[in-house]
Amino acid sequence: MTKSAKELVKLATIASLILNVGVAIAQNTPEQAGKHFTAARTDQAPQIDGDISDAAWADAAHIDDWLQVQPLEYRTASERTEVYIMYDENALYFGFYVHDSKPDEITANVLQQGTVTRFDDKVSVIIDPFNMQRGGYTFQLNPNGVRVEAIYISGTRGSPDWEGVWNGATKMQDDGWTAEFEIPFKSLSFDPNNDTWGVNFSRNLQRNQESMAWYSRNGTYNPASSGKMDGITNLTQGFGLDVVPALSGNSFEDHVVGNTVSDVQPSVDLFYKVTPQINLAVTINTDFSATEADTNTLNASRFRRFFSEKRAFFLNDFDAFKFGLTDLRLNGRSSGNNALAFYSRRIGLSEDGQPVDIVGGIKLSGRLGKTEFGALAIRQDETTVTSGGVTEIIDPTNAIVARVSQSIFSESKIGLIFTDGNPAENQSNSLYGADFQYRDTDFYAGKSLDAVMLYQQTEDPDFNDNQASYSAAVSISSNEGFYGGAQYFVVEDNYSPGLGFTQRTNAKLISSNLSYRWLLEGSFIEQVSTHINTISWTVLDTGDVDFDQIAWTPFNIQLRRGDSLQFKIEKKTRVARAGERSTGDLGIAVPLGEHSNSNYEISYKTPNYLDLSGEVNIDLGDYYDGDFTTINPKISWQANRHILISSGYKYTKYEMPDETVFAREVELDVNIAFNSKVSLTSAIEYDNIRRQASFNNRLRWNIKPGQDLWVVFNQGLVDQDQDYNFAVESTSAAFKLRYTLRF
Repeated sequence: MTKSAKELVKLATIASLILNVGVAIAQNTPEQAGKHFTAARTDQAPQIDGDISDAAWADAAHIDDWLQVQPLEYRTASERTEVYIMYDENALYFGFYVHDSKPDEITANVLQQGTVTRFDDKVSVIIDPFNMQRGGYTFQLNPNGVRVEAIYISGTRGSPDWEGVWNGATKMQDDGWTAEFEIPFKSLSFDPNNDTWGVNFSRNLQRNQESMAWYSRNGTYNPASSGKMDGITNLTQGFGLDVVPALSGNSFEDHVVGNTVSDVQPSVDLFYKVTPQINLAVTINTDFSATEADTNTLNASRFRRFFSEKRAFFLNDFDAFKFGLTDLRLNGRSSGNNALAFYSRRIGLSEDGQPVDIVGGIKLSGRLGKTEFGALAIRQDETTVTSGGVTEIIDPTNAIVARVSQSIFSESKIGLIFTDGNPAENQSNSLYGADFQYRDTDFYAGKSLDAVMLYQQTEDPDFNDNQASYSAAVSISSNEGFYGGAQYFVVEDNYSPGLGFTQRTNAKLISSNLSYRWLLEGSFIEQVSTHINTISWTVLDTGDVDFDQIAWTPFNIQLRRGDSLQFKIEKKTRVARAGERSTGDLGIAVPLGEHSNSNYEISYKTPNYLDLSGEVNIDLGDYYDGDFTTINPKISWQANRHILISSGYKYTKYEMPDETVFAREVELDVNIAFNSKVSLTSAIEYDNIRRQASFNNRLRWNIKPGQDLWVVFNQGLVDQDQDYNFAVESTSAAFKLRYTLRF
């Protein structure tokens, strides 16, 4: 039997063990009857001001049969919640009456639009316009009227990076609060011939760490676990055109070289609904000056860092381009962001994150029946790159991406991807890939099953063979009892996606996870879980160990009020090789070869909804041929709903045979919400290893949904003499005014 065959047998054995143990010990899950209602059509749209006493709500459909989801699913909700549903030809309308027996204890800290409301009380609407359990949207309001929206990249995984235009408002009441949602059909993709949509509603009550929903399964509520809403007919999206003109100005000064560059220019994005199911987006003279700055934390690994996409044009309908394991949370998966077929930050950004001019681009995405597709073409302008002291001019580049997937079975899909282009080099590069994603939400006794298989092949003129990457993963999820998963993953030596991302090549991974969770009723402890994880990276062509880890978490305790306490033990084998920066930015020289290390980690977090909250993590043990100790406290102070101050300090002492290195990292974030429309976010980061600091500021005026003004000011600083007297290395300033016109 070949080595690869043996590894596949090993993976199958692990997966079989997880499945068999989960099936054997799984507890019976209460059967929840399917929920269904007919939406009311109205000729009188309500005024969106948070007051649901408006006469327009009188004939709306009404739902109040909510149940608890967390901490104990299907129990009676502690507080009553009512939702009213209606629609007209232009929009969906949802009205909530959020009853609360302790209105003085409502958690409503966030006032700043565009900020996550994870630790606030809130209500949410989930809609699946195609009623296919594979995607959809969620819209959310907290008691301050802060809007949050997300798009589902699968039936269970939402991404808040999507930005949709909709309206919402809230109002405080003597016995709780009320909320109104207006979701225009212009902001959605749907099948006009389908009058039944998937729908769900949820509520979070922070003081009880309680979540409630109209419909749930396996402790979740999402498009894959939703009820049904029918009667949605005769809808209009108008002409279906959004024109988004913008005026931007930016200035950059390099204080080391002594040059300054500034520019003011217009740009425009066009979004057109070819049909209610198909979206066309065009960008001209694209500008990303208002984009949030990347973090600048210390990188202590030998691999280049991964940064998330934050630019609006690429985030619009980006779910259609997700391939394979991208952004999927699977138990036992440990490949991270290795071997991504498409990584949009390769377009319009240099390797060091500096903007590169984009002349224009076009994107077509949508769905025809059970077929979902996305196609993207971008023209990047000429740019200059410097690497290893060598400067090269990169010619104007075309970047092309095409993705198509077909829904099969009840919740699964199979698909293809193709990319062409290489914005970082003057040579061609292509990638072909295929993937299969299987999902069964009701696999057995409340457990869900996910399985993913993928294969991708690059074509780079520098190589003739060994340009493939492939993986198989299986995952069992459960709200209670056993759950786990396993992954087999390979990246060949010459795999090199011009529009993708990878950190390891000539590498093979086998990983697994086996966990158990107890839910406790009538106790101050909400749940206790224990986990065993294994990771084995080997060099593909030799089979030599690259990194091995077995980690045991004896306990992860979640308290009823929101505290958490975790203890972990890890046994690792690290390998240092010639020509690699094994310790990354730390620059610590370590002996070549294998190093067997053990370390221990304990962490504690307070409830995040408290005005003063925090966490502390202590990690210590072996580090190559030495020892390390890390202490990482973080604290947040919600002075009031206008001001949030967060800070963190990470101190690590590396005691090596020939030297002792102290690494200190500091971060400070200040968020000021002057009101629900105007906010200022400031962030400072510093570490003593690179002696670098960054100071980033972003002022936003959200005039109304789809209309914004941003003013950005950033500085890069360096402490050359380690005396905490910082010199400015670079200064950048920018503004952007955006206005959305809907037709």
